Amino acid sequence: MKHLRKIFKRILLLLSILLLIGIGILFGTSYGRELRITMAGSILTSQHPQYAKYTFLSQKELDKLQDRINHPKWSNSDEHIYKKIAGKRLEELKNQPLEIDVETIKSNKDSRFLFEGKLVTISNPFNVKLVSHQGTQGANRGEKISVMAKRNHALVAVNASGFADETGRGGGNVATGIVIENGKAIVTNIDKNTPTIITGLTKFGQMITGNYSTQQLLDKQVVSAAGFMPQLIVNGEKMITEGDGGWGSAPRSIMAQKEDGTIMFLVIDGRQTHSIGATLKECQDILYEKGAINAMAMDGGSSATLY
Repeated sequence: MKHLRKIFKRILLLLSILLLIGIGILFGTSYGRELRITMAGSILTSQHPQYAKYTFLSQKELDKLQDRINHPKWSNSDEHIYKKIAGKRLEELKNQPLEIDVETIKSNKDSRFLFEGKLVTISNPFNVKLVSHQGTQGANRGEKISVMAKRNHALVAVNASGFADETGRGGGNVATGIVIENGKAIVTNIDKNTPTIITGLTKFGQMITGNYSTQQLLDKQVVSAAGFMPQLIVNGEKMITEGDGGWGSAPRSIMAQKEDGTIMFLVIDGRQTHSIGATLKECQDILYEKGAINAMAMDGGSSATLY
């Protein structure tokens, strides 16, 4: 019995030492502070933001972080940047065979946490379109991505807009922001004349992103659009130039386009032992290295889905 007590005391002592070291790192080093900020960002953008106070950042710091999340830096994309997607090139794309490549993306030694995901590359932007749900899961509930994909005979499907979810259970059926499907505006929770941050595709296969109203988008001949935020890359320039983007580490869904018209979807798994999730800056840097000139974060977290 005495031997067991000694072992128990040693284990307890070791755990106490490790706890003190952990507290010292979290509250006494710049790395620990950055880690707490990342954790706070993850919590503030989750369905339970009230728990962010347990990161023990000051209320002023939490308010500043929340403001960065709610009001990110934005810029309107320049439609003329797509110099290669014009004239003859457009006609070539319309008749070009569809090529889809799926690449596994993993965290590296510089990543905040472990993460893993898929980068889907679609050669022809004219094969990408937005479809809205039809509520097949019952009253006041949206439609699963897998159901929508099968209904539309899709080879690949990714979630887009955020949605109003009063229950906090992921079953909302009203999209937030602007939604345009087949060149027509879909009823959402926003007035058609109110600008909001969106991304979309024009009838010319060009990805457009910025702060626009529904009418402005229709005037630009946008045929598919969905709203979320923040922007990651605009006109070939990185939008996140300090910090990790403010949204913490979480599952991600990102849409991007290269200069030649290629569409990319980056979907990162998260909240699992092998994949905690990625920061927005990490996603931005991955897509920038892959040649994206415009990139936009779509609804992530538990909504991040790749079919």
